[in-house]
Amino acid sequence: MPEPPPRVDPACPGVRCVTVTLTGDVLLHPELVEQARLDATPGAPTAQDGLDFLPMLAAQRPWTEPADLAICHLETPLASPDGPFLGWPEFSAPPQVLPALRAVGYDACTTASNHTLDQGPRGVDRTLDALDAAGLRHAGSARSAAEEATPVVLDTPGGRVGLVAATYDLNGHDPDAPWRVDLLDADAILDRARAARAAGAEVVLVALHAGTEYDREPNGDQEYLARTLLADPAVDLVYGHHAHVVQPIEKIGGKWAVYGLGNAIAAQRTSAPGVQDGLLVTVRFSRDASGAWTTAGVGWLPTHVDDGPPNRWCPADGTPTCAPVDPDAAAAGAADTAAIVESRGAAQAGAVRLPPTG
Repeated sequence: MPEPPPRVDPACPGVRCVTVTLTGDVLLHPELVEQARLDATPGAPTAQDGLDFLPMLAAQRPWTEPADLAICHLETPLASPDGPFLGWPEFSAPPQVLPALRAVGYDACTTASNHTLDQGPRGVDRTLDALDAAGLRHAGSARSAAEEATPVVLDTPGGRVGLVAATYDLNGHDPDAPWRVDLLDADAILDRARAARAAGAEVVLVALHAGTEYDREPNGDQEYLARTLLADPAVDLVYGHHAHVVQPIEKIGGKWAVYGLGNAIAAQRTSAPGVQDGLLVTVRFSRDASGAWTTAGVGWLPTHVDDGPPNRWCPADGTPTCAPVDPDAAAAGAADTAAIVESRGAAQAGAVRLPPTG
């Protein structure tokens, strides 16, 4: 395949660069559906069937829109537009969230999670059909063996990016076929990463839905997978979600592991600390004149979702247009996030905290 044309980017240290923005779980509890109902204005481009999720996500735009590639994690299956919409323990979320995700700049979503089969195979098919219709690429679940075997390679202005996603569990649901959802297995993940390389990917990202819920430290499985996958030349970055709290960022053998991004948008009712806090991470990959790709920069932003009303994603430090309802809680969360993110030497290895204004 021909290379994408070079793009003038004064911040790129190499011949070409690709910038990727990553966020955590999109977990649409009933409270968020009600917020979207309250936020819906008839005639608004992202308002569908009386729901509009854009106001609660709009503040992400300064990071998602300029990125070459912005990736969300759609943790739950999607319902039909008229519902029923269900929360925990077996989710069925409104597809009306997709226009908002697209509008803020997302290009793709991972779909492998412990909730992927909450609504069975039909839920998987319906979710992936809806993502296709919205123009959002996806990785982690499939409608057929052929789809699962086809590498996900995303074309961007700076280069081609492969995306692999897998989950630790399916909450007791048995898949109807082994290809339905990708599960955590180092060899299988590496096979998919190598297939993405063979299909033209210059950079490969692996998203792991893994960890222990509400634990701010990665568990042994996460650590083993990060080290095993990053040791292979087929993988450039490992990142994760599922714990619903922020976990550390660590440089391993010249590459990066972002263990846990926390929640992007959720309304969890739990006493566990940190579920309202999250991370937005931006990673820049650079290609030199010889064709070798390296990670040229990692930036992270502490984020906060108020318990409402209203429910809004905001930088934890606040901005003139997006200030947390409870600034003291957001500030305390940001301090905790910084301590967790940097607990394994991320700052010394070059990861930087991003300003709250994009």
